[in-house]
Amino acid sequence: MKVVKGDITAMEADVIVNAANGIGPMGGGVAAALRRAGGKEIEEEAIQICRKEDPREGEVYVTGGGKLKCRYIFHAVTMKQPAQPSSIEIVRECLDALLRKARNMNIRSMVLPALATGVGGVSKDKVAQVYAEILGNVDDIDITVADVSGSFIEILERYL
Repeated sequence: MKVVKGDITAMEADVIVNAANGIGPMGGGVAAALRRAGGKEIEEEAIQICRKEDPREGEVYVTGGGKLKCRYIFHAVTMKQPAQPSSIEIVRECLDALLRKARNMNIRSMVLPALATGVGGVSKDKVAQVYAEILGNVDDIDITVADVSGSFIEILERYL
């Protein structure tokens, strides 16, 4: 796993991960940044998929990458409704689901933000611990964790 300070919307990978809600709108945080950079079609597809599949917290659904430098966006559902609190247990479920989905789809590279640490309200320290535990030894997928401010990266590096 690599850690970088940088803008996730400018990165290149098979998959960029979005910290998502389970109904589709991409209104804040990483989701809004991905929508702005990648195009409204990502959000429109997300809403359609959520209407059909009704994903629950801890699950992952997939849309196209729009104008971003990725094939897919994996939407990790950290909260059912926008701006709801999340939990470290949900982050853990999301990471497991992300790895399963990536392996099922033969994904080779994936960029993740610090899931649920914004409006989800989960401690960056706890999320960093779980990232190190679950993603730290993955060797079949090139995983990059990106944070535009760098604060999550500093914490995560302590656990790696």
